[in-house]
Amino acid sequence: MRDPFALLPVAPEFEKKEESRKAPKKLYWTIGVLAGLVLILVVVYALKFRTVSADVASSGLSATVEISGFPQEIKSGNEISATISVTNKTNKDIPAGFLLVASQGADLSKTVNLMQNISETDAGYLRVLNPTEMALFAKDDTAGFYWNIGPLNGKQTKSQQVNAVISGTVLNDFKIEAKYFLPKYEKVSCGTLGLKTCDKVTGATQIGYESFQAKLADQANLKLRPGYNYITLPYVFTPGAIKEFLSSLKDKWAYYYKTETAEYIDLNKDENSSYVKPGAGFWIFDSAGGEYSLPETRVETNVNDAYTVNLGIGWNQIGNPYPKRIILSGDKILVREIADDGSASGNVYSLKAAIDNQVLSVPYIVAYKSFTDSSGVQNSMANLLEYQVLPLDSTLNPFSGLTISSTKKVALIFPGSNIVAPGDLLSAQEKNKIESWISKNGLNQFGDPQDTVYTGGTPLTNSTTGASIDRFDYIISKHPERPWNKI
Repeated sequence: MRDPFALLPVAPEFEKKEESRKAPKKLYWTIGVLAGLVLILVVVYALKFRTVSADVASSGLSATVEISGFPQEIKSGNEISATISVTNKTNKDIPAGFLLVASQGADLSKTVNLMQNISETDAGYLRVLNPTEMALFAKDDTAGFYWNIGPLNGKQTKSQQVNAVISGTVLNDFKIEAKYFLPKYEKVSCGTLGLKTCDKVTGATQIGYESFQAKLADQANLKLRPGYNYITLPYVFTPGAIKEFLSSLKDKWAYYYKTETAEYIDLNKDENSSYVKPGAGFWIFDSAGGEYSLPETRVETNVNDAYTVNLGIGWNQIGNPYPKRIILSGDKILVREIADDGSASGNVYSLKAAIDNQVLSVPYIVAYKSFTDSSGVQNSMANLLEYQVLPLDSTLNPFSGLTISSTKKVALIFPGSNIVAPGDLLSAQEKNKIESWISKNGLNQFGDPQDTVYTGGTPLTNSTTGASIDRFDYIISKHPERPWNKI
């Protein structure tokens, strides 16, 4: 699929299209019959073997999970040891339980290697999380382990050492979560002719939770995906520093679209390196993908200050000028008409009004779609690119580029912290308080009652506009009084 605006030179391998295949009608008929038989068997089994819940997490059990030992500021590449503890807060014994730990931006494999030659049924057993267990955590969590705690006597505490190698990048801070579960049993018919009842583990009940999040002190790496990357950098660099960065790229391919001449220019040429600046979107091609060090001589854009990006007539490739997520606010982002020299002239619009009056087009982001060839093999190099509309009031991640067309010369004014996503203004400590508040009050992950039903299955996406927000943004919008700070 070619760039719909003909702005991007697409390599031939990106033009491959998966051949559609039609299944024979006979196959559909066979599948339908089999599905019907399975449904009948399930209904018959359910009527014959009715089960009664016997959850071992009975009322009166109370436990806390504590994560300690991690510093508040962590550098990528550090190897850190910390402790996760589970404490029975009552005098009542808690039957055998287990802890699931997941992290984002860290490798926890050394933790699993701490315990060897221990049976899975023994307390202290450790292993890597399976896919079902990983699904209980955020989709961005990439590593984790299972810890068989075993029984906890009244007031008893058990602890586990955690070895974490920090791998977070400029797009990914460090986070670790721990969830304490007790097995959930049901009485089922068993024995000869089903005349007996037996306890069968059918799930688990969470009775404890804790999380920890820390901002990386040294966000010096930029992660690129294989193929084309449309990015922006929220830093001011010296000419020498940006040349150093561009020369470190494996493929030496970096281009900026110049609106005035409607052409791509090579950023590797000395005279063009100045185009790399906050608010400017540009393309990098990396054949294999990987991480690159950003120059140390860089100045981060201040989120407390407004930032202006000038647009020319035609298509403009721009980006989020701040190192934090922003809300693409139709009301708070302003559009000012400017003269050829950049001075103010003419009207001032809100971003929404500028779009409604056809001064600007709707904004677009680049979407990447994985390509699977006819043999079923997914090729990371064959990512089809397409531009998708980014609805107003959606969240735009840091380092993300935008494409927008203008019929006039205008200045796009981003008003700083007024549009920074609320969740990105939270400290790691306050995020930890929110997670504890959710756990202690028995709420769901969005801070709402457990039985809350959402249109579309989640409150984070507006089913009408398609706009999406972060989980912490949603929680703050629903609880501006911040009750977690009053505990």
